[in-house]
Formats: sequence, structure tokens, C-alpha cells
Amino acid sequence: MEECEVCGRKAQELYLVDIEGAQMRACRRCSVGKQVLQTFGKEQQTRIPVHSRAEEESDEIIEDYGRVIRGARQALGLPARVLAERINEKESTIVRVESGHALPDDRLARKLEHALGIKLIIKEGRNRQHYSQSRPQGVTLGDAAIIRKDLSGDD
Repeated sequence: MEECEVCGRKAQELYLVDIEGAQMRACRRCSVGKQVLQTFGKEQQTRIPVHSRAEEESDEIIEDYGRVIRGARQALGLPARVLAERINEKESTIVRVESGHALPDDRLARKLEHALGIKLIIKEGRNRQHYSQSRPQGVTLGDAAIIRKDLSGDD
């Protein structure tokens, strides 16, 4: 039996998963919702990641998610305990997300959106200007180099 690098539990079967860019050996419980790269243990099978169009169009959580969640919950007059029971989560998870100490995963964000009637997930890049689409204001480094060259008289 090997040990899960995420939670420390002993497990007969471990999965090599990608967690925020790091590859770790995780038990079945800790690998849920993660990209599984390889399986270790009973079967010794290798899984090849399949990238779908849905993965390419990644979503992101709004910036002030904690305030939005707390405000919606309080507007409905729900204690954190009751909301947690409704969406089958721990109260401590709700409190940590509302305080901004934990970022909700996609599954939890969708449950909160449905239960509270709010919007937490936006398409990545929406409401953001990409550098290639915007013209910088003021003097850039390139402009400064040209100005310096002009002032020095070098051609």
C-alpha cells in the first residue's frame, strides 16, 4: 500500500493527477475532479488525457465571489448551516468560501449558483482587455528608446 501525497491516506490504488500544474500521486477520493494522467496499483494502466473543446474554453470564478455568495445567502435569510445542508456541503466549506479563504471548484460554484440564484462563473477573458487589443497609454519602453536615440543624435 502506498500513501496519498495529498491527504496522507494509505491506498492500494493511486492516481497520478495534475493539481494546479503539479503532478501528485493521489487516492481515489483526492483524484475526483482532477485530470488523471496515470493509474498505479492493481491495474497499472495508463490514461492518456483527452482534451475537449470544453476544457479549452475555461471558466473562472468572479473576483469578489465571497461577498456575492454571502450577500445572496443573507438576502434569502439562510444561515450558512442551512445552505450547506441544501447543497450537501460542510458548513465550514461555505464559511471558508464566503470569507475568501477557499476558492470554490466548478462543482461547488455551480451548486451555489443554483441554490442562491447568482452568477459566479464567467468565461475566461470576458470583461478583460487583452494586451493585443489595447493600445498602451503614455510612453512605452520602445518610445523611450527612440526618444533617447533622438536626443543623443546617434543615427
